[in-house]
Amino acid sequence: VHEVKFTSVIEPSFGIGRILYSLLEHSFYIRESDEQRCVMRFNPQVAPQKCAVLPISSNPELNTVVDEIAGELMDSDLATRVDKSSAALGRRYARSDEIGVPFAVTVDFDTLKDGTVTIRERDSMVQIRLPKADVTPSIFGIVHKKLSWDDLTKKYPIVQVDEGEENK
Repeated sequence: VHEVKFTSVIEPSFGIGRILYSLLEHSFYIRESDEQRCVMRFNPQVAPQKCAVLPISSNPELNTVVDEIAGELMDSDLATRVDKSSAALGRRYARSDEIGVPFAVTVDFDTLKDGTVTIRERDSMVQIRLPKADVTPSIFGIVHKKLSWDDLTKKYPIVQVDEGEENK
């Protein structure tokens, strides 16, 4: 009588480290259009920072509006990243993408004229233009699953961005 035995190991431990590693592993990708653009595709509900607020230049008037929008977002318990560095806007978008920030609000000179800003969605890189008063309710709605990005793209105009401008 010849008996065959198969050994197997059952490892029932499933600690937080494995869960976090799995989240990071499944969230990471590299943009097809640019091999140097690494992105963490965190769902807005689990992203450590929900929104980046960026001025298009270091103009003091723009920085005042940036601080105002960032303050409103933080008052609504939405973790917010402000990047006022002198780097090109595309580079600041890339920095936010690398750490998984799902949305970026850009304050530009049109903001000073008409009170509107752009919001860029990380995964599609689509941008919409909306009144700055609508930024916090819109981001809050998406994070709490009351709205979707598609809802916003139907409500507000999509901004056409030159690819060269985005990748500066």
